[in-house]
Amino acid sequence: MLSRLIYHSENISGGLEGKMMGDLNKIMDASVRNNQRDGITGALLFDPIWFVQILEGEREAISATLRRIMPDPRHDAVTVMDCAPIESRLFGNWWMGLANMNVHSALLARHGLGPRLDPRKMSGAVTLALAVDVARAGLNRQVAAAA
Repeated sequence: MLSRLIYHSENISGGLEGKMMGDLNKIMDASVRNNQRDGITGALLFDPIWFVQILEGEREAISATLRRIMPDPRHDAVTVMDCAPIESRLFGNWWMGLANMNVHSALLARHGLGPRLDPRKMSGAVTLALAVDVARAGLNRQVAAAA
C-alpha cells in the first residue's frame, strides 16, 4: 500500500555552517541511494533548529526507513506528524529533495507560520501544503558547504 509519512526532529548537528552542510550532503547521498533502492520519494526541509521530512512509498519501506533514521545522532526527538495511505505521490520526481527553510520565509508566512520553521505548531496537512509549495519553488539535491 502506497503511504506518506511526515515527521519532524530537532536538528542537533549545529548551525547552518560547514559541518552541518557537509552532514546534509552525506544525508542526501545516502537518502538518494537508499530511497532509489527502496522506491521511496520525498522531501527534507531544514533550518538550524528543525528537520521536517516527508517520505512516500510502500508502507513497509517507509517504516523501515524511519527505523533506520531514528537513531541517527544528528537529530533528536523524532516525532511522527502523520502517516496515511495515498493514491499518488506528490514528490515522485525526487528520491529526496532538500530545502533550506531560512530562504523560504515568504512561503512560511503564506501558510500562517511566521518567519521561522516550527513544526511543533504545524499539522501534517499544513506541513504537506508547505512542502508542496517549497517543491514548486525548487528543491535541491545538495547544499554548498560554507567556506
